[in-house]
Amino acid sequence: MKLLSIGSKQIAFIRYDDQASQMHIQYHTGQTHTCNGVNPEQYRLLLQSPNRYDLIMKLTASPANVPTQA
Repeated sequence: MKLLSIGSKQIAFIRYDDQASQMHIQYHTGQTHTCNGVNPEQYRLLLQSPNRYDLIMKLTASPANVPTQA
């Protein structure tokens, strides 16, 4: 699992599990959401993005990636 700091007021970091194609969003409140179907290319785009928070919002806006509470 790969950890990536987001640097936002809401999201502390994300964990990406390439084996399960899941992105786990860890909020500063302690809450965690899991998004399924996040492929390695989407994660690579997130790594390269100058605004990771906005890209996370776009990825989780897709009906296939609706966050589920973990």
